[in-house]
Amino acid sequence: MADSARITYTNIARQSFWNLYNLINNRSNIPDPNNSAGTRKFVYQSRIPNLGRNFAGFPFILVSRSKPSKGKTTADLSKKFHSFDFTVTVYSQDTDSDSSGNPSGAETADTITNSIINTLDNPTNRKTLLNYLMGSLEYDIDTNEDELEGKAVFITEFDIRFENNLIKSA
Repeated sequence: MADSARITYTNIARQSFWNLYNLINNRSNIPDPNNSAGTRKFVYQSRIPNLGRNFAGFPFILVSRSKPSKGKTTADLSKKFHSFDFTVTVYSQDTDSDSSGNPSGAETADTITNSIINTLDNPTNRKTLLNYLMGSLEYDIDTNEDELEGKAVFITEFDIRFENNLIKSA
């Protein structure tokens, strides 16, 4: 795992991914509702985990690879404008229930979703991301439901975009 750091021309895709991944993977920001100690695998990189052997279980979060896009460039080529698009997806399943025996997958997905929203909107985190050259944050949230092995899977998908300019060093 890479550390969070400022984005440069040579590490645009990789560093933007690690900056967002490290923010989401921090249990102080996004606690795991099923493991308060933070010892189980909860945040995955780039692809859905194999649901078989060694799978830590639901809920989990998937952070996609960065999709950088080049925007405008100044006439003197001193600045390039970039956006960094990500998809962060929360998966929760009705494998657990509350004290009354009611399925709690949707509730768990909502709890994690709220934690992600609070993390992305936190002023300190925004300043840190801006320092890493990931400014102008915007996101859209879409919810869905599917079935896996006869149980409901609740899916919350964040489409996240950061926009900023990279100053070209001579």
